[in-house]
Amino acid sequence: MTSSVAAQRTAAVPLLDALLTAQSRHSLFPPPADAPHGVVVGVSGGLDSVCLLHALAQLAPMWRLALHVAHVDHGLRADSSDDATWVATLAHTYGLPFHLHRLDGTLLLADAAGVEAAARQARYAALARIACAIGDADLPATVAVAHHQDDQAETVLMHLITGSGLSGLGGMPWVAHLDQTGEHGRGPVRLVRPFLGVSRAELVAYATQHGLMWREDPTNRDPARLRNRIRHQVLPLLATLNPGVTHTLARSAELLAAEADRAARLDAAALDALTCEAHIPERIVLDWQGVLASHPATRRGVVRAALARLGADLRATGADAIARLLDDAQRRPGAGGPYPLPGGLAWTLLAGDGAGPRFSLHRAGALPCAPAHPTLPPGFDGAIPVEGTLAVTPSWQLSSALLPPATLPERDRLRAAPWSAYLDADAAAELRLTTPAAGMRLAPLGMHGKRRTLGDIFTDRKIAPALRAMWPVVARKADGEVIWLCGLAISHHARVHAGTAQVRRLVWSRPVGTEA
Repeated sequence: MTSSVAAQRTAAVPLLDALLTAQSRHSLFPPPADAPHGVVVGVSGGLDSVCLLHALAQLAPMWRLALHVAHVDHGLRADSSDDATWVATLAHTYGLPFHLHRLDGTLLLADAAGVEAAARQARYAALARIACAIGDADLPATVAVAHHQDDQAETVLMHLITGSGLSGLGGMPWVAHLDQTGEHGRGPVRLVRPFLGVSRAELVAYATQHGLMWREDPTNRDPARLRNRIRHQVLPLLATLNPGVTHTLARSAELLAAEADRAARLDAAALDALTCEAHIPERIVLDWQGVLASHPATRRGVVRAALARLGADLRATGADAIARLLDDAQRRPGAGGPYPLPGGLAWTLLAGDGAGPRFSLHRAGALPCAPAHPTLPPGFDGAIPVEGTLAVTPSWQLSSALLPPATLPERDRLRAAPWSAYLDADAAAELRLTTPAAGMRLAPLGMHGKRRTLGDIFTDRKIAPALRAMWPVVARKADGEVIWLCGLAISHHARVHAGTAQVRRLVWSRPVGTEA
């Protein structure tokens, strides 16, 4: 039978025709190829998943799908193993591979997120692991689940009742990605929902037409669950006002999902336009005046997009939290922070300079912005030439030169240039540039040779803890004696004095073309 003839025959069955339409619009499964594509069908044993398995079995030859039946036993009911046995038998009747994953129900019940959320997360993680195991290295198998139009309507109402933004009101997507790829480390795993355009009534009709049997889960009638109350009480009541309310809500979800996608793209573009620094994993720095000049919805969207790029769990930082953050930041008279955010993040307002004030979202232990002075990469250790330049980073270099004592600047000029040091050349003969290490001490100029730990000096000078590990230190090669804690203190023992025969000058500068 040719694929066109098969398509004509399946189109004569309304539910299969709906799947053909969904495939055409949403590209649920890869186009037919020489080798079949693996598809893990999540089958609970209920009406929805039994119909999905049956329908995909009809379409598998035409779409070149290699179906696998997967069942996750949550261990939440005493008889849950009976469902697993029933689904295993069903898979056998289709001649399909069967995969069973058992969860610990006691752990799910104890999860702080709630049993339903914990079960959902564990279920998807299990399905993703199965998909990775049966797929190849480049293309894990696709996971197919049986959420339908009524489920979508319930989801939209749940999000509306409990509070949600545009993306939440968009409901469940036709195609999503699972980030739990298990020990196989492959991904992303595609999750598809072929039935989102199909009502439960259509599934019942299909199952009746084909004589399909299924199992009923008693928890689906538990009134303690919000979804069940919406399913059995709210939606029937709304149907008295609009008999097509399920279709209406599902259609609204699809429209809102498209709007949410468009808004996310616009927010990402606005975030890029307002970002002051090259993005690094630790922080995002924004033009605060530009943020305030934006539309209120754009402000919220930019902050949300920035938090997402930093890996924040947006479920823990919802729309209300973002609105409070922006309100709080606008009330601040000037620079301040860091102020904590969920998930180990923080925000800081930075003082205005030539480019205006900045707003930084960053990890709690990271710097809110790139320092305006030299810093060293972790573990840096380099010899400083007696005369010449040491290229430290693309942005900073350290130059060394020998000078006669008569060229020493006046004291006021020395104080105005903390990133320059004038040293007795004999006391600072062979030097190395490194980062602070445990036990390092310095006898600061003006303390008559009294030594202090670098940590104490950092504390006195209010140097942020995140900066200390990368602070540049000049030390003697021979004995490790700290000669200059750059920008902060010169050693009393390397000072220029009346008997100094030659001065060694060290100066930090930016390479030509990289000046701030």
